[in-house]
Amino acid sequence: MKDELYKIRKLVGEITKDQLRYVDSFVAENIGLFMPVGGPCYYALTPLHSHPSYMFALPFNDQTSIKIDGKIITPMYGKIFAMSPNILHHELSSDSPPRYIVILIDKEFLEGQICQYPVTQAAIFRGESYDMAQDLLSLLKKFMIEADNKMAGSETVLNALSLEICHSIIRSIFNFVHKNDRISSRMEIDRVIEYLHSHLGEKITVEEMARIANMSSSHFSRVFKKEIRKTPIDYLSQIRIERAKKFLMAGDKSITEIALECGFNSSAYLSACFYKRYKISPSEYQKGLKKGSISKKDNRILKD
Repeated sequence: MKDELYKIRKLVGEITKDQLRYVDSFVAENIGLFMPVGGPCYYALTPLHSHPSYMFALPFNDQTSIKIDGKIITPMYGKIFAMSPNILHHELSSDSPPRYIVILIDKEFLEGQICQYPVTQAAIFRGESYDMAQDLLSLLKKFMIEADNKMAGSETVLNALSLEICHSIIRSIFNFVHKNDRISSRMEIDRVIEYLHSHLGEKITVEEMARIANMSSSHFSRVFKKEIRKTPIDYLSQIRIERAKKFLMAGDKSITEIALECGFNSSAYLSACFYKRYKISPSEYQKGLKKGSISKKDNRILKD
């Protein structure tokens, strides 16, 4: 704990262990994450304190307020709240426990990374809020897990994650966005498709698919149709029918069993969807396979 407290003080200032008693801390060489759990950070409540590092806060609600330069600012949920080193401030106490993650980044480390971007003037942050990159929360979660586990190689991994977190914040604040997220979108769509194939028997909505892809429902539907050339529901229906056809070919399940296993509410609904696609009912298809009037190889309807 002694070495960890040294790293924390390098980022936070002269904080004590007692002031951190309600705070989960995750620290590496140049970055520290701090999350109050069940109570406040008493150092944060200390009037007119400052940090030697840059501070970025991600609030999980709008219940936390901070006093800076005589003004009271309430950081916005879903935004990055930014403050430069040595800015006097303090958190205001509240009736409910605060809910946020604070990211403290070593001054020289952050400014060294900013130098890689076409930023012509040093920014002084005094409580401004910025849009947050989609990957930031995921990176923070990875950082916390790695710091908590303390596995072999953790120091190397934490240093790599520190760079990723740092650049995610820089790109968010200075609006350096990816011009083309096609590859990322395709990977998310592939993840959804894999999920669909392994959960065909369950009720699946577009909202659920969008959640898996980390997109809004409307954006997900547009991206999915662009990539797959079908709407999400049309694609889901297609793979359900194709799975049902394979079960029919196997011939060891009833049509009702196949319907339920493939995500259709009833055998009647399966029959309607199957007929719409193949112009033949499931029972006729199964009979045709047994009689040999339908070829298993290419599904052509043969003459009797």
